[in-house]
Formats: sequence, structure tokens, C-alpha cells
Amino acid sequence: MKINVPTNHNFYEEKPLVESQLKEEFGAKIKKDTDYIKQHIFSSTYHFTSKKESLQQIKIFGFKEQKNKLEDEEQLILKLYAKESNTEEKKYIIQTGLFAGTIYHKDVQFNIVTPYGDTFLKRMLNFVNEIYIDNQSTKADKTEETNEFQNIIAFLFIQSLEKSAVLGLPKVYQSITQRSNKVRGKIDLNAYLKQDIPFTGKLTSIYREQIYVQDIIDVLYLACKALEKKFGKEIHKKILGVYQLLKQNYSGVFPQAAIIEKAKHHVVLQNPMYSNFKKTIGYAEIILKEQNLLVSKIDNKLSTNGYLFDISQLFEVYLEKLLSRYFKDWYITGQEELNVYKKMFYKRKMFPDLVMKHKKTNQIVVFDAKFKKMRLHKNLSNYSDVDRSDFYQIHSYIQYYQPDVIAGGLIYPLSNQINVDTTHSDRLFGNPNIDTKFIVDGILVNEEMSISDINEKENEFLFRLENVINNVILTHLKTV
Repeated sequence: MKINVPTNHNFYEEKPLVESQLKEEFGAKIKKDTDYIKQHIFSSTYHFTSKKESLQQIKIFGFKEQKNKLEDEEQLILKLYAKESNTEEKKYIIQTGLFAGTIYHKDVQFNIVTPYGDTFLKRMLNFVNEIYIDNQSTKADKTEETNEFQNIIAFLFIQSLEKSAVLGLPKVYQSITQRSNKVRGKIDLNAYLKQDIPFTGKLTSIYREQIYVQDIIDVLYLACKALEKKFGKEIHKKILGVYQLLKQNYSGVFPQAAIIEKAKHHVVLQNPMYSNFKKTIGYAEIILKEQNLLVSKIDNKLSTNGYLFDISQLFEVYLEKLLSRYFKDWYITGQEELNVYKKMFYKRKMFPDLVMKHKKTNQIVVFDAKFKKMRLHKNLSNYSDVDRSDFYQIHSYIQYYQPDVIAGGLIYPLSNQINVDTTHSDRLFGNPNIDTKFIVDGILVNEEMSISDINEKENEFLFRLENVINNVILTHLKTV
């Protein structure tokens, strides 16, 4: 059975399922299937988080080193439970966090997909590392959600290989025996005594030379070839030199599972110079498995396994790059570390997602990026589109940067057109004594949009933000 569910879904239990909907959502064909879902999937609460020990089979991939993901912080991945009521039909709840990917749980495949369409996902991936794969065709037999994961893993592999290969591909020393009239290295005395008395003009010598690790070369090269078939040769433009080197040294043999395992655990990867290749080979393994870029079901159906990607990180990096390209007079940093109450027992570290600092005036704009659905609704059944914790968090960041901060706010992927009269406040907290502006804004996206449509909405967002900044600067100049 298979079910598709968007990221950050059902946080407020706003979309519960009743029994009649279970059949539709899970693709159940007969009543027996529906009974199985009720008895095995929702018989008790299954709460999967990033810290749950039972999820060791799930690989979680990020798009940057996320400083604010503390070691003891738990993040929601997937939660399944049922709610009973004396007056209403039993409700079945599926909740997700900010991870996209696939989880196999109790013989059900949960595809957690981004809710804004494959095109926006490609746009973010392309923008982050300038890997343009928008117009490349994919295999016709792949499903839409699989293509989404292909794009993600392709980006991660190319990015990781580019970074890992800066100091060269992994090499090891190997002893090589040579018999000639020239001595290289040291003479093999045993061979001399056995073969070269009387002397005939040739000696056996042994020397050591660095050679590429063949298993690793083969795995990386074939992963590149697999991506080329899906996305075209354009996918290699960031690693063209590395790709040519892999091609020249490829053995011509397709690596079996045992070879991939040897590559993953090769002793050369313990060398700090080549340690980054561990992650690169991990991505290559997923690509070479060729099972829709997802794990195959393992024999134990009670185990939970899969691959997940931190989409909230991707959105943050995308916005950082977008702002950096547009605002040339500003330094744009992501995850700036703020140490508060350094000498106190309650000291903390805070990490705002995006901080803009003007290169000349040192004025500051601070934002938090939230990959959550934003419909710009005031209230929906006792919950708001702006989470309470997000609201308080960004205000803490803004207060920290006083008096240099001129504006701040929250940035989302928008589901509805923005109205600055209701989303942009001229005064922080609405307090007439504080000049700092507070805004909720973002980029309007949906599944039907093309790349050119998204580009247009990006520009609209950037123009709104530029107007906010310029208006504040002009106001300050007039008061000086």
C-alpha cells in the first residue's frame, strides 16, 4: 500500500480521516485492506522523530550544517494515531514534519512530498548550487513523487562530489614489482638470488606508488552515468573535471552490492583528506540501487526504514542565495550565532535564519524562513497561520539587534497573494515608539506554476522587500 502526504501536514489535526476515507487515501481495494490499516497502522500511536532509536534504518540528509539543530532536539518526521469519540465517527490522524522522502512502515509506503510542486523544488535546488535540470526529461516510467526525490538526491550527490574532490580522488599506496634494467625503489634480494645469478642485465625492484581506489572510482563514475541518463549531460557541468577523471580510470565493471560496501568502508576514508567521500558514496549507493531512489522493503515488515531530506534547510539556503544575488550592498548570512547571557547559568545560543547587514551603514534586517503553508488567514478553527513559537522567536531576534535593526519578519512559501496592508506593520509590536518594521511575506508558489512564473513571484517579493528597506532608510534620513 502507498500513501502520499505533504510535509508539515495536519499539525492542528485539521484534516482527520474517517474510515471511509482510509480506503481512498491508502488505496485499499477490499474491506480486508481497510481492516489491516485500522488494526496495524492505527492500532496504537506511532510517533517517529529524528531522535527515535528505532529509526536507525532511516537516513536523513541535510543541505547544510544546521547549527541550531541541537543534539537533544527532536523533530517530527511522521505521527500516526486514532482518536475516538462517543458522538462522532472514529478519526485517524496522519501528521508530518519538515522532512520529505519515503518511509516504509508495516508494509505501507509513505511518500512525504513537498506541497508546492516539483517545479518549485527544482527551482530551489538549482538556485542553491546552480545545477540547472529544469528542462531535462526523466524516465517515463517514474512517478511524480519519485522524480522529486531524484532531483533532491542528484543535487546532493553533485554538491557532495564537488566538495569532496577538491583535494583529489581517494588514492592509496600500493607496492609494485618491476623487472627491468633500471632500478626503481629497492632491489628484491630474494628475486636477485633466485633469478639474476649470473647477472643478465635485468633486476627485480619494488617501489610504492599511489593509485586510485578502484572500488570508489567505479561507484562514483556509474552514479554520474546514472544521473546523466535521467537529466542529461548538463548535470555534470559543476564536476566536469572530476567526471572526466572518473571516466578515464573506470574499470569497466559494474559494481555489485559487495563492491559498494567495500567502497563505503574502505580504510582510505579514515584519512581526513578523503573523509567527505563517505557521504558522497552514500548518495551514490542510493542512485545505483535504481529502485525509484527509495529503499527496497526489507524482510522484516515490522521495521521502519527509508530516506528523508530536510526541506526546511533547503528553503533557508535558497532564500539566502536569492537575497544575496539581489541585494548587492548587503552582507547576507545564514544561521549567525548569537550568544546571549554568556556568564549566566541560563546562557543560550540563538541562530536567526537570515541576517542582512548593510556594507556601509551597518543597518540590519533579520528574518526567519519557515517552510510551512501560509494562506494569510487570521484564524482557522482556533489556530493561526503564524505559529506562536515562530512569532515569539523572530521578535526575540529583532530585539537582540536593537538599535541597528530596521526591519524583520517571517518568510514563507505563500498560498495566496500578499496584501501589504495586512502583512506589513510599520512599527514593531504595533508600538508607535519603535521604528522597526515587522513583516510577514514570501514567494507565491503552487503546483501549476512554471519556472518563469516562480521567477516573476520571486521578483515581486524582492521588490516588496526593497521598498520596505528603502522606506525605512528614507524615514531615518528625514529625522536626522
